[in-house]
Amino acid sequence: MVSVTQPLIKEHAKVREIMGETRAHLSRFDLPGLRKSIRDIKDMLGTHVLKEESVLYLIGMKFLKADNTLVPSLFKEHHQTSDRINTLLQLLYSGRLTDAEDQIQQLTFLVLESLDHHFNEEETKVFPALEKFIDEKTKELILTRYATVAADGFDELDRAPLISLPDMDNDDSGLSKAIGKA
Repeated sequence: MVSVTQPLIKEHAKVREIMGETRAHLSRFDLPGLRKSIRDIKDMLGTHVLKEESVLYLIGMKFLKADNTLVPSLFKEHHQTSDRINTLLQLLYSGRLTDAEDQIQQLTFLVLESLDHHFNEEETKVFPALEKFIDEKTKELILTRYATVAADGFDELDRAPLISLPDMDNDDSGLSKAIGKA
């Protein structure tokens, strides 16, 4: 059985590793370490979010149907986290660091806690539902698309994979059923 979420869970683990380093840098307020670890998180999340939003969720929402509100809320969390990381990087490179230390600490804590919550929600609710409802042929298609995400020229607006998906209008599957909230 092919897993389309295992590669994403492995990426979560790598980001969590850097998050641990970030916490250590934050406890000492090691500015160069904070700068590096936050940039690393931003870089890793860039490709990861593309995989989730333009591949897995785009295709997965067709399988889960429109009865779910969790996947769109994850999109919103992606954007909030990206905005917070960009703000944090601006603060970390600000010339007025003495005025921003408390704000940097609070925002770093917020980013790390938000990421923990987000990853847990995906891993315990959304990913199992996607694994359950997406057929093996489509999983292969998703894994192939993952490989192209990091490649130059990836078009995140390319909806071609949706054309070959089976017609699921008569299917009553959905995220709320998959996570037991029917």
